[in-house]
Amino acid sequence: MSKIVVVDPGHGLPDPGAVGNGLQEHERAFALAKLVRDVLTRHGVTVLFTRNNERSLSSASNLKTNKNEDLSTRQRFSNSKATDFFLSLHMNAADNPSANGYETLCYSQNGQIEALHASVKVFLQKYGLKDRGIKIRTNLAVLKVKAKAALLECFFITNPKEAALMKDAAFLLEFAEAIGQGVLKAIGIAYVPVNKPVTKPKEEVKLKIDDANKVIRILQDRWNASTDANEKKEIGRLADEVRVAAGMKKVNG
Repeated sequence: MSKIVVVDPGHGLPDPGAVGNGLQEHERAFALAKLVRDVLTRHGVTVLFTRNNERSLSSASNLKTNKNEDLSTRQRFSNSKATDFFLSLHMNAADNPSANGYETLCYSQNGQIEALHASVKVFLQKYGLKDRGIKIRTNLAVLKVKAKAALLECFFITNPKEAALMKDAAFLLEFAEAIGQGVLKAIGIAYVPVNKPVTKPKEEVKLKIDDANKVIRILQDRWNASTDANEKKEIGRLADEVRVAAGMKKVNG
């Protein structure tokens, strides 16, 4: 039977989440969630989203009521499934734009949470991002689900350097692979790297010497027939280009 992972893109309009450097948390979380889904489904995992568009899961007009109803709906959704792992994706924010790093929040820590955090750490440390560690947060409503759950605060959206990474499509693709790898380890599935085409060194195509000599003889006849010094010079240059293409030495300069 296929493993089930519920992926929870944080927030949703009218609550955009953290905002900074031209980015909104709800949108970046959803973009990243779709990439993580691709990694997991590639390994035969059934992935369910708590929200499938930019909107929250509540229709309440009052923002506080909307947020509370939204979180409750996410909990009920996960609990209504045979969820093996619940992953909530978020971005952090701070008044100080130099605040930086990533962290994993959980209701209780165990090997599954550690596997996810370790995979993220291995990838992000290449970019010099600060590891803020694994933190217990029993007050977070979204983590109060039956399945083992983790909330990734991926970056600080208010940090210019980290915001730039969140805008980089190639980076997000690789980051999603790292997150997916961690989730797979947490649920006991071996990670298989995506197949990348092997780029072979481009072979230099050389003109065959016999063919080169034929062209050179034609150019030589034109050179002999010409009475214009500039034309003779140009013909000589072309002949040398043909020689070089065939691996021979230049004779004109």
